[in-house]
Amino acid sequence: MRARDRLVMAASALAVLLQAGCGADFPLPTESGGRTIPSDGSYQMIATWTGWDGIRDLLLTQGNGSQLFALVNYGGSGTAPRGAVREISRSAGTPIGPEFAGNLFNPVALAAGGDGVASPANRVFVLDQGDTCLARTNLATGLCDTTGTWRPGNPGSWGNRITDLAHYWKLVEFDLLGAEKSSFTDTLMAFVNGVTADDQGNVYVSGVALIFLPTSDPRLTERTFQFRVWRYRRGLGPDGVRDPSMPYGNWYRDTDFEIRQGTGVGAVVDPRGIDWNSTVGPALFIADLGNFRGEKVRDGNTTLPNSRYYHTLDFEGAPDLVEPLDIASDRDGFFYMADAGGAQVLRYDDSVPGYVQRVDVEPNASLLPLLRPVTVAADPDYAYVGDAGRGEILRYKRRQ
Repeated sequence: MRARDRLVMAASALAVLLQAGCGADFPLPTESGGRTIPSDGSYQMIATWTGWDGIRDLLLTQGNGSQLFALVNYGGSGTAPRGAVREISRSAGTPIGPEFAGNLFNPVALAAGGDGVASPANRVFVLDQGDTCLARTNLATGLCDTTGTWRPGNPGSWGNRITDLAHYWKLVEFDLLGAEKSSFTDTLMAFVNGVTADDQGNVYVSGVALIFLPTSDPRLTERTFQFRVWRYRRGLGPDGVRDPSMPYGNWYRDTDFEIRQGTGVGAVVDPRGIDWNSTVGPALFIADLGNFRGEKVRDGNTTLPNSRYYHTLDFEGAPDLVEPLDIASDRDGFFYMADAGGAQVLRYDDSVPGYVQRVDVEPNASLLPLLRPVTVAADPDYAYVGDAGRGEILRYKRRQ
């Protein structure tokens, strides 16, 4: 399928996407022990943790004392919480401590980053997708505003306005023990999918943004939706004035940085999971669903040589990606992609760059292959995969 055709298909699905709204028992592990691990560099499946229905995202912090966090989301259409976040044991898959204490409603993605002051990796960021229908309820009818023609106090003008801010998307910052530290939203970002953060404490969000394009009449602009990755910084902005599109929180949108919609290197169509890494030059890694690829792009902090930015469609021998939903990187310069539709998890080398290997060669403890892997988290030795199709988390060890 040509890139232009993919872009058209993604755009046609955007209207449907914008109308989508999108504690549980935790499992005991099923271990597959007693195996000898050969020294061939491939991955061995060493544990299958069952009972993880609704698994949506995994986060593995890097370095000494690394922690593994799991996000589950069961979906729904009402106002009851739809998901939860907990730290879990890296070796046993069992919960450590209570659920995150923040006011989460519809959590969908996780990231680790700095607090903007002293530490490069002492915060967990949770992206709460909210529910666009609930947030844009037409107060005259009590129904979701699907037409964009209603506005509070002026039923005849264009709308799609937010009437229930509590159920709009938000980004919530936690410390590593799950205590809430801050939160914000941005009403110009209409729908969100992925989040990452850098060691300076800046946060990046992928999704669908409300864009105002110039027209032939300088007095008028055209209102449209486009895919974007935006960066958010701490504070109220250089002028010290709160942006009206960000009604709460001590954060502002950095207007000097964005990843725009498009098909070339450095552009995206329907970006999903995103990850920041500085091992081979600071940059963003993006699961670019609409372009069926993974991509390394600039992060707005450091400008690398053009050769350091690329997408995986150019990697020789790399399997095709059907539905790339998540991407993760490690401190050895490798990154990993969860391809839900292709039922595969792939490992790439950022240093070369190029394709390395498939992670999920071995089946789960029931001798079944991955069904729908939606998330991956990894370090140089282990990879963790969330299989939403089977409600499992699989732990793989790389053979040395």
